[in-house]
Amino acid sequence: MRRNKKGISPLIATVLLIGFAVALAAVVMTWGLDFIKSTADATESQTQNTLICASDLSFAISDVNPSEGSVTVDNRGQVDIKSVIFRIYGSSGVDTLDSSTGELNIASIPKFGVKKFMDNETSTRLIDLLGSPATKVEAIATVAGDAGEEDIVCPQNIQEFNII
Repeated sequence: MRRNKKGISPLIATVLLIGFAVALAAVVMTWGLDFIKSTADATESQTQNTLICASDLSFAISDVNPSEGSVTVDNRGQVDIKSVIFRIYGSSGVDTLDSSTGELNIASIPKFGVKKFMDNETSTRLIDLLGSPATKVEAIATVAGDAGEEDIVCPQNIQEFNII
């Protein structure tokens, strides 16, 4: 039997443990910094989009003409409106028209501009929505994002027009 069994010296064990801890800390710090940076960038982008929708975008539905099937939108803001989504309410349902898909005859409104949107399919969609007259029109604007970024939909800035 060998009586002189020795493990690694305590000094070497301590150095190995400290080296392992430092390496692990470096990996965690690298991951943490990347995670924090990506989260901050995403938050900054969302905040910028919210600010654009809240402060730069200002528009209103100035007229709805059911007889010709048109909605007039007045852009009073500091940004161009790239497209508008209309929700048309009637007693039997809701219809949606989107100017970005070509359903309407015009797609964008320059800042401080006024545009009349008309339905390309039929001018009666504003009059006869699923068999009932339209009672209310809502508009949701989309503005262009910065170069290389997606367009910004502004659902928090819905404009309404009640048809009497």
